[in-house]
Amino acid sequence: MVSVWQTPELSDEIIKGDEIFESTTCIVADIVSAKIDIMCLVQNMAGVLTSKEVEYREKGMRFFTKVLKELPKDYLTQMQVRFISNFYTDRLRDYHRVIPPVLEGYLAIFEMENYDMQKSGEFLRALFREVPCQSQVRQDRLNIYLIIKKLLEKDVEHMKSMGPNFAYGFISAMDGERDPRNLLFLFEFIPTFLRHIPLGHLVDGMFEVISCYYPIDFHPSPDDPQAVSRQDLADELGPCLCAIPEFGEQCLILLIDKLDSTLRTAKMDSLKLLALSCRTFKAEAYGPFLKALWSSLNREISHKTDDELKMSAHEALSTLIAKLATSANTDQVFENFIKGILISMQTAIAESTTVAQLVQATKVLLTTANASNESCVIVTKAMIPAALAYYELNPSPKLQIATLDFLGDLNDITKHWEVTEQIEKQIIEIPQLCLTAVSQPSKEYQIAGFKTLIRVKSVLQSELVLPFVEVLIHNIQHSQENDVLSVSVEAVHAIARKYPELIMSYVVKGKCDLDNLTRDKDALQKRLNLLSNLASIDDFTKVIIEEMLKVITSDDQDASKVVEALSESMSNASLYTVQKVTQIESDYGLINSILTWLLKELSSTTKESLTHGFALISNTMSSLPAEKQQIVLSKHMQFVLEKSKTEESYFVVLECLYNSLHETVYEPNFPDIMSLSLQWALLSDNDEIRNKACGLVAHFLNKAPFGDKFDALYEVLKNHLSSCNRDDEQLCPKVIMLYGWIAKALVLRGSDMFHFWLQKIIAVLSHPNYTKLGAKAIHLIMTDFPDHLNAKYHCRISLLYRQRMFQNFSVLTEKLAVSCQTKESVLLSWAYILERAPKSVLNNEIKKVAPLVIDSLLFDNKDLLLVMTDVLSHFVKTKHMVIADSTQTILPRLLVLTKYVKSMDVRINSLQCLFDIANTYPTQLVLPYKQDVLFDLAPSLDDKKRLVRNMAVKARTRWFLIGAPGEPTPN
Repeated sequence: MVSVWQTPELSDEIIKGDEIFESTTCIVADIVSAKIDIMCLVQNMAGVLTSKEVEYREKGMRFFTKVLKELPKDYLTQMQVRFISNFYTDRLRDYHRVIPPVLEGYLAIFEMENYDMQKSGEFLRALFREVPCQSQVRQDRLNIYLIIKKLLEKDVEHMKSMGPNFAYGFISAMDGERDPRNLLFLFEFIPTFLRHIPLGHLVDGMFEVISCYYPIDFHPSPDDPQAVSRQDLADELGPCLCAIPEFGEQCLILLIDKLDSTLRTAKMDSLKLLALSCRTFKAEAYGPFLKALWSSLNREISHKTDDELKMSAHEALSTLIAKLATSANTDQVFENFIKGILISMQTAIAESTTVAQLVQATKVLLTTANASNESCVIVTKAMIPAALAYYELNPSPKLQIATLDFLGDLNDITKHWEVTEQIEKQIIEIPQLCLTAVSQPSKEYQIAGFKTLIRVKSVLQSELVLPFVEVLIHNIQHSQENDVLSVSVEAVHAIARKYPELIMSYVVKGKCDLDNLTRDKDALQKRLNLLSNLASIDDFTKVIIEEMLKVITSDDQDASKVVEALSESMSNASLYTVQKVTQIESDYGLINSILTWLLKELSSTTKESLTHGFALISNTMSSLPAEKQQIVLSKHMQFVLEKSKTEESYFVVLECLYNSLHETVYEPNFPDIMSLSLQWALLSDNDEIRNKACGLVAHFLNKAPFGDKFDALYEVLKNHLSSCNRDDEQLCPKVIMLYGWIAKALVLRGSDMFHFWLQKIIAVLSHPNYTKLGAKAIHLIMTDFPDHLNAKYHCRISLLYRQRMFQNFSVLTEKLAVSCQTKESVLLSWAYILERAPKSVLNNEIKKVAPLVIDSLLFDNKDLLLVMTDVLSHFVKTKHMVIADSTQTILPRLLVLTKYVKSMDVRINSLQCLFDIANTYPTQLVLPYKQDVLFDLAPSLDDKKRLVRNMAVKARTRWFLIGAPGEPTPN
């Protein structure tokens, strides 16, 4: 049977209705199977395509375009594609209603494999001549831009050969575009167009068309589901304005003009544009404008309150200097510009009377120096001597200390650019100034001087070492200030790396008298801290560690102080790397010495004095590879295990040996140790023993490989818990906390078994007598601990465990029976979950979370209120309308919390929420509450805490501005 599309009746079917449009798949199949030729199809459509009725011609073109789009791209021959291309080009002269399917069809044509790019010129000439782009609807305009973009992508060279007419046509087509989505498409495409198509005499015209949109002044409709933001448009417009070097003069004139405007967005966009332009424009393009640019940049850098604007100005200045530095060896423009900045800032420094004024000027100099190798040399050569002189001439302690920091910053920049040798003559003077500062009795001077010395240690001369050592050792022996002691030890360490022989002689053998380490009891602990710090340096390790271990193993009464010093220093990863700790253990048997001392002291000393020994063993074990851990266990495990069965104090030794094991370490006695840990976790009355026992249970469950080994441990756990007396009121709190540890261990490793234990905890939440313990168990699961279940101790950590906790807790609490007695604990548990949950999870579940947050504002619980006000502030800033709809409920509760006497932080958080509400939601939403809020905020202005008063002023000012002329637009 002959199909209708194989006959001239096809035109009548198209005119009759839209049913024929559903047959295009069959038509395409017939064309591909050669049952009908596409030329014949066009002939059969002649009636509709040449109809006098525009409506019918439009339907005909829509029908044929649909067929074209469904055809395989490689099916039509070159002759057929040419014929169709000519046909579509001719259709551009038709009535405007016919144009949309023509444009859509041509998009399909040039994607054909046999499309002849020669035909694109004819089509574009007809398009630009016959179709006024800006008179078309949005989608048709977008299709015109798409045709131009895709043709350029298909054959750049051919499009270039079309000459300036192509560029003129594109400029004319886009001139006057106002739709934000189309503009975003154009702004993304224009830089590519400009890089490939020469503009010739059209440069000014193109720039004028683009620059009329600058700066973007646009705010999307809140009802638009595909809204384009102002920032989206601004980010894409900038690269268009500086896409080619030919735009240089016009672009710079434009951005300087907008920098001088009063509109903040114009300033921000112009600063970003200046930085962007440096990627394209040549250095010489900036020459005529440098004076104006520096004037504008300096003004924005000096802004008193807008930190974001200041940061953008610094970034723009840095980028500009880096660009100018590329011409440093060819002209004087760069050097003159840097010298102009130097003169301005030197004047500002000389006139500074406050630290803020000084820092503002020095930040500009640091930005300048950090921009390029060449600017670094110029600035540091001039400013190091100037800063040294300023220090001497200015008697203000605060300004002198700020000057020391500035010198340290300059030194860091010279190291970054590796130009220290070029300015050695200047920089070598800084350590002498540091010595002058540390010789002052003032704590602030000493800290600043030593911190700067640490930064410039590479240029410290040997003749200054002894004077510094005298001051440093005096501090270490006599200072009672922890921060002075800390920086003094750090300074000795820094000097020791440069002059190990001198420090060995002056400090280790001299002032610290290592050979008679414990003879002098004065400031012994401080000297031990210094020596253990220095032991991390290879040149000092052997002599210091050996002497310290002698003290530990010789029944010396000061051994505990030596252990404390070693533990404090070796737990500092910036001093002792994993490799360094492993090396010390291998070379000197550190664990064996500490264990011997611990086991001997356990019977005669209070356990509190041995804490550092336990920590030192645990830290050392965590640094060892698996095979060395097993060697240590084989030496000491049996004795410690037997003693731990009867004496809980020995269990701490067992715990510090086993909690740091790698996942791969597993021994047959692990079930016995698991049973012992459970025993002390549930029977001990000592909180520390119980926590360590629970922690070790959790470590075993977290690390044991799934299979027989895990099953053996899990069986021990179930048997032990099943034998517990559930009616024992003293045992129940211990069991609940153990549930928390078990659930934490399992969820961290990503095991679904944690769900069972979480159910038990949630069941506890509904019991009035134990609900607080249930919340405490949830807190335990969500909290990170430095000594348990972390990467340092080789535990398995699932990246998504907080999301899983949120989802499972959410599901399990849906049907939880909540009473007045348990509601606070349930909400507190939610707070612990929300505090750690990723913000993306909260955003997706706002309808569930928001009511919990709002309910929590009624409870007198500091921990609950702190978390929930933070979450509320987040929801407000992300403009969730769920919160906006509850404003009438939220505002009175927040106003009550601004007077919450138990916590300054709660008062600050509630004031922050009030500020965010006024600063985020539309005026019409918050205006009705303005007067009540202003009245209730008045008492906070007299709060006894300065930080609360500051936040109250900020919040009240923002509420006062609601509805006022010139009110700031919500972000």
